[in-house]
Amino acid sequence: MGWILAIVFAAASFAALYFSRRCSCQALELAAATILVALAGYGWQGSPDQAGNPVHPGPRPIATEQSQ
Repeated sequence: MGWILAIVFAAASFAALYFSRRCSCQALELAAATILVALAGYGWQGSPDQAGNPVHPGPRPIATEQSQ
């Protein structure tokens, strides 16, 4: 589901730039390259296929006079 949303947002942002007719060809190429790098970063760092596993920190040790 994460990949679908990422691709839909990427396509929508590129389509908005393309159909606005305000960007030059070089600007569209730069936008496409930026979007592809963003999707690659999402796939590399985001790990969209793995389930979330929030970890709660354990209790803090009590400070004693010896540890100070």
